[in-house]
Amino acid sequence: MGTHTKPKKRKTGIPRLVEIAGTKKWWLIGSMILAVAASIAQFTPFVAVYMIIKELAAHATDVQLLDKTLIWRWGFISLGAICLYGILIYASLMLSHIAAFNILYELRVAIARKLARLPLGYFTKRASGEIKKVMSEDVERIELFVAHHIPDVTAAVVFPLLMMGYLFYADWRLALVVLVVFLFAVAIQASMMLRPTQKKQYADYHAALGRMNASIVEYVRGIQVVKVFSRSMDSFKRLKQDIADFKDFCVVITKKFALIYTGFLTMLSSTILFITPVAVFLLLKAPSYVDYLPTVFLFLILGGGMFFPLLKLLYMSGYLNQNTLGVGLIDDILDKPEIAQPDAPKMPTGASVEFSDVTFAYDQKPVLKNVSFVADAGSVTALVGPSGAGKSTIGMLTARFWDTGNGQIRIGDVPIKNIHTKDLMDHVAFVFQDNMLFFDTIEENIRMGNRSASFDQVVAAAGAAQCHGFIESLENGYQTLVGEGGTYLSGGEQQRIALARAILKDAPIVVLDEATAYADPENEGKILAAFARLIQGKTVLVIAHRLSTITNADQILVVDKGSIAERGTHDALVARDGIYSHMWRTYTQSREWVLGLRGEGDALEGPVPLVAGAGG
Repeated sequence: MGTHTKPKKRKTGIPRLVEIAGTKKWWLIGSMILAVAASIAQFTPFVAVYMIIKELAAHATDVQLLDKTLIWRWGFISLGAICLYGILIYASLMLSHIAAFNILYELRVAIARKLARLPLGYFTKRASGEIKKVMSEDVERIELFVAHHIPDVTAAVVFPLLMMGYLFYADWRLALVVLVVFLFAVAIQASMMLRPTQKKQYADYHAALGRMNASIVEYVRGIQVVKVFSRSMDSFKRLKQDIADFKDFCVVITKKFALIYTGFLTMLSSTILFITPVAVFLLLKAPSYVDYLPTVFLFLILGGGMFFPLLKLLYMSGYLNQNTLGVGLIDDILDKPEIAQPDAPKMPTGASVEFSDVTFAYDQKPVLKNVSFVADAGSVTALVGPSGAGKSTIGMLTARFWDTGNGQIRIGDVPIKNIHTKDLMDHVAFVFQDNMLFFDTIEENIRMGNRSASFDQVVAAAGAAQCHGFIESLENGYQTLVGEGGTYLSGGEQQRIALARAILKDAPIVVLDEATAYADPENEGKILAAFARLIQGKTVLVIAHRLSTITNADQILVVDKGSIAERGTHDALVARDGIYSHMWRTYTQSREWVLGLRGEGDALEGPVPLVAGAGG
C-alpha cells in the first residue's frame, strides 16, 4: 500500500511570499537592479536643479560670468535622466510582471493538480465559491506583491537613501534635522505596524468584511423571496447585523489608530517646519548669504519629498497583510494530504461491490457503522432511507471519495485502496441529482465521459439518453454552448446530458444518486428510459426517494442512522411490515394527495388542508 505524503512545514507570512517570489529570483533581481537605476535617474534632475541654482547664485551680481554651457549641460542631463527614468521603470516593471504572471500560472497549475489528487470528498465539504476565491482572488493578489511591491519597495528604500546621502553632502547640519524627523516618523509608523494585536485586528477586519459580503450575496440571491413575502431589508436580521458589526469594527479601529496616524501624517507634512528655523539660522551665519541660498532651496525642495516613500510603504503594508492571509489559504490547499496511491496497483477482476464492516465519520461525526453488503456484478442495488441516513455516503465511498475509518470496500474482489485512482474512476460512473455542465459545447460536455469517442458515438449516447431530439432542435445542435454564460437548459435536459455522458463512459459500475429528484413527470419518464439503457449489464447502486423507480431492484438496502436496518426485495420488505413497508405505504398514499377545497357551504376555518383522495 502507498502512504500519504507528509507535506514539509512551510514558511508563513512575508517569508512565504518571498519564498514564492524566489522561484523567479533572476527576473526579480533584474527588476530590482533596474528599479535602483531608475531611482538614480529620478534623483538626477534634483541634482541638476541644485547645480544650476548654485551657478546662478554664484554670479547673481554679474550674469555675464554665467557658465551657460554648464547650465545647458545640466538641463540636458536632467531631460535625459527623466527619459531614462521612464525607460528603466518600464523595463523594471516588465521584468517583475513577467515573473509575476509566471508565478501566478505555476501556482494555479499547482493548485489544480493538487485538487485533482485530493479525495473527492474534500469538495463536498467546501463551497465551490471558496475554492474559486483562492484560485482567482488570493492567487491574483500575489501579482501585486511580485509585480509592484518588490520594485516599489526597492525604489522606496533606495530613493530616500540617495536623497539623504546627497543632503549630508550638501550640508550635514540641515541633513541631521531631516534625519531626526525621518527617524521619528519611522518610529510612529513602526508603532502602528508592530503592535502585538495588529495582525489579529487585521484578520478580524477581513473576517467581518467576509461575513458582510456573504450576507449581501445571500440577500441579493434571495431577493425574490424577500419581495414575495413583503419583507424589508430591516427584517433581514442577519444582513443588518453583519453590516452593523462591520461598521462598529471599523469605527473602533479608526478611533484606536486615529491619534497615531494623525501624528505620522503631521510629521510627514511638516518637515519644512523643522528645517526652516535651522536654515534661517545657518543662512544668517553664512559667510555669503547668496552662496548659501541654493543649499537652503535644496533642503526646502527635498526635505519633505523623502517622506512620501514612507507613506507608500505604509499603504503597502495593508496589501501585504491581505497577501499573507491569501497565501495562507493557498497553502491550506497545497498542504492537504493527498489520497494515497498503491505502490503496486491492481486492476479489478470484475464489477461486484462489497462493503465489509465499513465505519466512516466526517470530522469525528459518525455517519456509517459496520455497514456490510454485496452487490453482485450486473445486479441493481437500491439504497433507501430517511435524509441524512448515510445513503449518499455509501455511494461516494464506492468511488473512494474518502478513505474509510474501519472495514474494507472491494470492487471485483480487489480492495479499492489497492486500485489506482484513475483506474477506479474509469471503473465507476456517477450520475448526481445536481449535474455540472461546463461552459462548452454540448458535444464536449457529453464527450467528457470518453475523450476518444467519435462524434457518431456521442450522438448514439445522446440518443440512448433521450436527449438527441432536443439537442437537434437547438440552433447550433451539438455545437451549442451550454453552462454558465451559454444556452439555458432545463433541469431535466441537463440530467439527460449527464446520462449521455455516463452512457458514453460505459463504466461497469454505475452510481445513481437521486437522479430523478428534480424531474417533472415528462422528463422523469425519459430519464427512466435512459436509465434502462445505461444500466444494461452494469452493477448499479441507486439512491432514490421515489420508491416506484426501484421496485424491481435485485436487492433493496434500507439505511437508517448509518446502519443497514433491512435488506431484501421489494415484495419481501413490504411483507415484513418494517421500516420499508411504512415508507412504501406513505409513498403510495402521497401519490394520491391532491389539493382540495371545502364545499361552498362549509366554513373555511384555518388553512386549506391537503385532502387524500379528493377529486378535482
